[in-house]
Amino acid sequence: MNLIYLESTKPDLAWYRLYYGSIFPAGAKHASAQYLRAIANLVDNPHIGQSMTDDGLRRYVIPRIPFSIIYRVTEEHIEIVHIWDQRSDPAKLGLQEEAVAYI
Repeated sequence: MNLIYLESTKPDLAWYRLYYGSIFPAGAKHASAQYLRAIANLVDNPHIGQSMTDDGLRRYVIPRIPFSIIYRVTEEHIEIVHIWDQRSDPAKLGLQEEAVAYI
């Protein structure tokens, strides 16, 4: 199944890179490996994440780092909606109230 990143992931990925590139560079190699494993798991098992909303939004926690992948599965692909730093305010994600309450 194809994986696509929505426009909403750009600031998320920028923060992820800044965090591991500048703020916590000692964890960058480990975080990169964990992220790549999580993406591979997601592609192989699109419904691995926990359901968040009735419209198909799901959350997959990346093991051993404080980030989650917020995504949706369609017939054609997996849409990555956010790469979320779990330590941040979920209301800033701009998701439905139902999804924010889940987080």
